[in-house]
Amino acid sequence: MSSIKLLDKNGKETKNTADFDSSLLSIEPNKHLIYLAAVRQQANERSAHAKCKTRAEVRGGGAKPWKQKGTGRARAGSSNSPLWRGGGVMFGPTGRENYTKNLNKKASKKAVLSALLQVINKGNLVALETLEIQEGKTKEMLQILTNLGLNNTGLLIVVETNAVNLDLLKRASGNIARVRLITSDRLNVVDMLKAEKILITNKALKEAEERFQMFVGAEAK
Repeated sequence: MSSIKLLDKNGKETKNTADFDSSLLSIEPNKHLIYLAAVRQQANERSAHAKCKTRAEVRGGGAKPWKQKGTGRARAGSSNSPLWRGGGVMFGPTGRENYTKNLNKKASKKAVLSALLQVINKGNLVALETLEIQEGKTKEMLQILTNLGLNNTGLLIVVETNAVNLDLLKRASGNIARVRLITSDRLNVVDMLKAEKILITNKALKEAEERFQMFVGAEAK
């Protein structure tokens, strides 16, 4: 096991350490999987809003603009033609596009693990013994972040899935710029790539380790 220093909410090191399996830490982050997972996540969050009318949906155009021959102009059958100003659009968005992409479960987990390992390797992971607040006030969260030296930082806060004070934590962090709070089961590639640092509780780190059990003992690649 590899030990990660644990801090308290005052920013001081505790006697305890967070244990993270050394075989997981020895795995080489797969950058291509991180890329694929990020593209998949952003594509699946995309919705089709754009919509263009085809020549069948544009109003008017029932009469032939001019006779077929004898005018010296090009043949025209309808003013709804895509060649005409105000006509329909060819190959435009229909509003029914499906942008979703797939990635198998093992690859998805390996991508999240790889992104987390990158954060750890760069020294951008801060492990907190526990994150508790009493009133759900923004100033409470700001004080904790200041004690940890994480104020004015693009921060991702990761807490355990069934945190007792989860609602208070969300309320306290919701109005702080560049701070996002999620539970460990929602840990994802895009949020980790956007964050400058990650603040994670000891229990959340343990839950993350359990999530990646299939890779325990795997050789570094």
